[in-house]
Amino acid sequence: MGRLITAEFRKILTTKLWWALLIPTFLLSFGWAWGTAELTTGIANDALNQEVIQDLRVPIDEISWSVIALSRSINIASIFPMIFGALGLASELSRKTITTTFLTASTRSAVLGAKAITYVLWGMIFGLAIGAAASLGTLVGSDAAYLPGGKEWFLILIAGVIMCTLWTLVGLGVGALIGSPVGTLVLLLIYALIVGPFGELVLFTSTEGSNAPGFLPNGSANGLTGSTASALLFDQIQTLVLDRGGTVADDETRDAFELFARALAGAPGAFSLWLSGLIFLAWTALFFVTGILRNQRRDVT
Repeated sequence: MGRLITAEFRKILTTKLWWALLIPTFLLSFGWAWGTAELTTGIANDALNQEVIQDLRVPIDEISWSVIALSRSINIASIFPMIFGALGLASELSRKTITTTFLTASTRSAVLGAKAITYVLWGMIFGLAIGAAASLGTLVGSDAAYLPGGKEWFLILIAGVIMCTLWTLVGLGVGALIGSPVGTLVLLLIYALIVGPFGELVLFTSTEGSNAPGFLPNGSANGLTGSTASALLFDQIQTLVLDRGGTVADDETRDAFELFARALAGAPGAFSLWLSGLIFLAWTALFFVTGILRNQRRDVT
């Protein structure tokens, strides 16, 4: 297995695809985080100067609004590890280069297992790159008062790495199912850029803010970072309210706030962090396992 994993890394590193995707991944994540952080900071500063807010003594400048920029930029950039995974097996199947590997390895299962491990590691690499770029963009675009603490920042980044890793496996599984890099990319990009976002928006608005979008692949994936960010914002606001002699918010108020905050973070209708993670893990397992099983008996001659 170790030699097969080494061979898979060698295949990837001897091509231009990995860095050709990492560069736009970093730039998109950085740019999106920077722009969104600037926008969020501007809105928060404008609200802070409003007479109504000043009279109510709402501590706008004590809330980490920049987590919205951090989570949204990670969600947007996660399309690149999905593309990377999609080409991982589909390109080899299309060019028949997988034939030699299947014939020389002990079993197909060993080859596919090595690919899975390799692309899990690469998904983590993409996730770390996206997290670093999003963090840098958020730092550049946001006022210091709106930045989260180190622990909260770390939690969002961990959620982002997990999401990117799972998206890589989804892409790998879909590519294994279709066997064509062009067909795989067209299908995944149409879903990720059009069907997923607009479908979630339609479901979210037509069902009056229900959690229906959270059952979809895109919605559950974005829920990993979006729910982490919304929970952080709510806990901060709740702490500030209690410090000023207020009361603990009831479950209905919390649910309403987090539903709104998740929508701002790019995850409308998403469930909580753990439930979103389990739903997206189920989608990942469905596509990945089906793709792997399809290639146990696929004719590659």
